[in-house]
Amino acid sequence: MTLNEFIKDCASYDSPIGDLANDILGDKNFPSKKSDREFLEYLDTQTRRGGTNDIFQEFLAEYRKKTNETLRLILNYLKENKITSIEIAMQKKIAMSYVETCGYRIKIPVDDFPETVIKDMEELGTMNEKYVPISDGKEVQSHLLSKPNMNDGMNITFCSQEVQFEFLLSLNEKK
Repeated sequence: MTLNEFIKDCASYDSPIGDLANDILGDKNFPSKKSDREFLEYLDTQTRRGGTNDIFQEFLAEYRKKTNETLRLILNYLKENKITSIEIAMQKKIAMSYVETCGYRIKIPVDDFPETVIKDMEELGTMNEKYVPISDGKEVQSHLLSKPNMNDGMNITFCSQEVQFEFLLSLNEKK
């Protein structure tokens, strides 16, 4: 599914994502003939200016659920193993507290990596940017999957702040 197709599909939704899709379709400056990356950078910038970036992040996550095999693999693993919080992830030993700037280190076991895993992780590594406060009063930049890698060839490993992990878990709750 292309991004343009996804936007057109979403335009029929009676939801904030549908409203965003309709705004995109009505935007005369939208770079519809550009690459997905340029589309998404444009939308990210516009929604940050307009104060609706949280809706854009949900929109992007829904698009990635349809197009990113690695995200589907991660979400399926979390769902099948009934992981609904960072505490449960820690009990099941897929999460461990890590350095504060990274939050938690998450390891998702994988039997068969998708062919697109490297491209997929690059896409996911830039999603859902948030600034998270840490104990010294500073903030650190966090993404849906921070520093994703396949360190040992048996796991997808990434860092995640609790707020990012909760967003990831919320993707299983949405249609």
